Amino acid sequence: MSNWLRCLALVLSASAAVPVVAAPHCPAGDAYDLAASAERALARAEWPSAARQYACATLRSDDVALAERATRTAYENYQLVYAVSGARRWLELAPGSEVARRYLATGLLRLYDDDAASQQFAALLNTSYQDRASGYAALLGILAEERNETGAARVMERLAASDPELAEAQYALSVLWQRAEDGKRALAAARRAIELNPAWRMAALAEVRALSMIGRHEEAIEKSAALAAGDDVFSRISHAWLLLGNRRRAEATAIFEELQRSGTAVSDAQEGLGVIALDERRFDQATRIFNELSHDPQNTETVLWYLGRIAEESGNAALAVRHYQRINSGSRAVAAQTRAFRLQRELGAPERAELQLDEFLATVPASTRDVISSIGSSLVEDGKGEQAVALLDRALTLMPDDDLRLARGFLMERLGRFSEAVADMRTVAARRPNDPVTLNALGYTLVDRSIAIEEGQRLIGRALEAKPDSFAIQDSMGWALVRLGRLDEGRTWLEQAWDNSQDPEVAAHLGETLWLQGRTDDARRIWDEALAENPESTPLMRAIERHPR
Repeated sequence: MSNWLRCLALVLSASAAVPVVAAPHCPAGDAYDLAASAERALARAEWPSAARQYACATLRSDDVALAERATRTAYENYQLVYAVSGARRWLELAPGSEVARRYLATGLLRLYDDDAASQQFAALLNTSYQDRASGYAALLGILAEERNETGAARVMERLAASDPELAEAQYALSVLWQRAEDGKRALAAARRAIELNPAWRMAALAEVRALSMIGRHEEAIEKSAALAAGDDVFSRISHAWLLLGNRRRAEATAIFEELQRSGTAVSDAQEGLGVIALDERRFDQATRIFNELSHDPQNTETVLWYLGRIAEESGNAALAVRHYQRINSGSRAVAAQTRAFRLQRELGAPERAELQLDEFLATVPASTRDVISSIGSSLVEDGKGEQAVALLDRALTLMPDDDLRLARGFLMERLGRFSEAVADMRTVAARRPNDPVTLNALGYTLVDRSIAIEEGQRLIGRALEAKPDSFAIQDSMGWALVRLGRLDEGRTWLEQAWDNSQDPEVAAHLGETLWLQGRTDDARRIWDEALAENPESTPLMRAIERHPR
């Protein structure tokens, strides 16, 4: 095992969901002694011990500064149970502290205690902002950063219920439902915001994004075009990217070129033209465009990412690695480092890949979990499943993180180690009883592997209540009903999932169901349609192989 795994001790998951305890089990000693012990533990990078001793120190002291130190230390090192304990004590000692309440609210949300989090965010909204509109804008900024996307949307939904006539509340709700991938709820909130403030362009753009999410692309493009007809540059850029996402490159190109000629939003226009050139494999032109963008330091991450893509797609893996490895921050850092790791291994330099990853994790420890999960999946795709399991096993030893545990469960399922997969998923589900992703993962595994079909269907039903528009959960429900012998009900759900996604695994399930109902021609039509777009889909190929022509 590589030395870089020791970096895992530097961080615990920002979204680890473990039960909140009323008070930690505390060793003997006064507040001063416990705080001193905590500092020594910090120096040794013993984060759980440091957080526990600090939390204990706060219970034996009325020192606000100590409670603040305990909370920040636990929070920064992802010891969320102790962070919440410290924040509660801090708020007891300083009831008017906005910062303490914010720590408490976000900590509870990261522990998937949505009800308690809602109460604290409501208190923030009621006490910490000059007016309700600015309060909703501020809370949107906080909640939009959280990994518990569904929980964040539910928090905002409860807040917005107190202000049914405030457009800002509905806009915030739309944005958060979009992050939670619930397009119908996002659309309803956006349209309510428009009703309340018809001239608000941001609400109109939220409507466009929600329409795109639920597959109403032509309607989205029509509304986006109307917004882009004015002088608002942001609307024109958004419209161009929407066109590009719908493969209408010529129209997108015309807008980007017009913006470039007019000298407005030149960087955005150049990026768009560069992406189009890359998509069309005009590598020299794409390289020239992104090199021009590099003159502005603000574009560094974007430029390096696309130069890496160009090098990779043109067959220069070594150059791609060099570009990717320079991306140490921003939204693309995890993807870039994962690509670099995989390419290095393909180049026959696994030790160098691990060493360079070691350097990245030491610099950016907060990305550890995402990088590990991503690389684990990459190893499985490369046929190195046992290496991926070893990686996650070691990671979980150092960081008892529920996201990593769930990732290991997914890997175990892919490797056919179903009892271990279910054990991991059950552990996470017990700690996240309202998380639709976990409920669906466990439920589907129980159904698909005939472990406990009825229980699996009930779990999927709970996931569906939380995310009714998720095609993945619709697919799971349909397949569960089919496995229970309720073919007509199952087919209805599968047809809905297929209409919403055109996903090859959904096609596999729908075709199987049609075949069981004697509609073999319809089954083959669905499979052929999906296969044309997804020729390498394993679930689809397995379904077809089971029913040869």
